[in-house]
Amino acid sequence: MQLLNTLNYRTMKSEHKLKKHLVLVILVTGVLLLIPLIAMQFTTEVVWTLSDFLIAGLLLSCTGAAFVFALHKMENNTYRLGVGIALISTLFLVWANLAVGIVGNESEDINVLYYIIPAIGLVGAFLSRFQSHGLSYTLSAMAVIPLIIAIVALMGYLQEPPHNTATQILGINMFFTVMFSLAAISFRNVARDENEKELIAE
Repeated sequence: MQLLNTLNYRTMKSEHKLKKHLVLVILVTGVLLLIPLIAMQFTTEVVWTLSDFLIAGLLLSCTGAAFVFALHKMENNTYRLGVGIALISTLFLVWANLAVGIVGNESEDINVLYYIIPAIGLVGAFLSRFQSHGLSYTLSAMAVIPLIIAIVALMGYLQEPPHNTATQILGINMFFTVMFSLAAISFRNVARDENEKELIAE
C-alpha cells in the first residue's frame, strides 16, 4: 500500500512539473512574439501579418513542448542533447525557409523540398516510438536531404544571379547536415550505451 502511494505521489509530482514546464513554454513564446509586435510600433522595416504571428507561435510552442516532453521522457542527458539539436535545427530550417527561402527566395519551387526534412523527422520519431536506435537512423536520413537539395540546386544553375552563390548554397545546406548528423551521433551513443547495459544485465 505504501509503495502504491509512493508511486502515485511521484506520478502526480511528475505531471505537475510537466504542466509547469508547458506553461513556461507558452509564456516564453508569448514574450518572443512581443518582440516583433513592439518593433512594428517603431519601424516600418518590421512588418508581420496575423498569419506570421500564428505560424511563429505554432512553431515556437510546438518546438518547446516537444523538448519538454523529451525532458520528462528520458533522463539521459545525451538523449536530451540530441533532441535539442534536432528540434532547434528543424525550427531554424522551417523558419528561414518560410521567411526568406534557403535557396534564392521563398518563391523558389526547390525550397518546398526542405519540408521533407521535418516530415521525415515526425514519421521516423513515431515509427521508432522515440527510441534512440530508431532516432539515430531518422536523423541520419534528415542529414542527407540538405546535401541532395544542394546538388539539385547546383545542377539547376540556381547558384547564378539573382540566386545564391554556390558557396552560399553549399554552406547553409552543410550547416543543416552537420547539425542533424550531431543529433544522430547523440542518439547512436545512447543506443550503444543501452545495448551495453543489456549485455551486462544478461
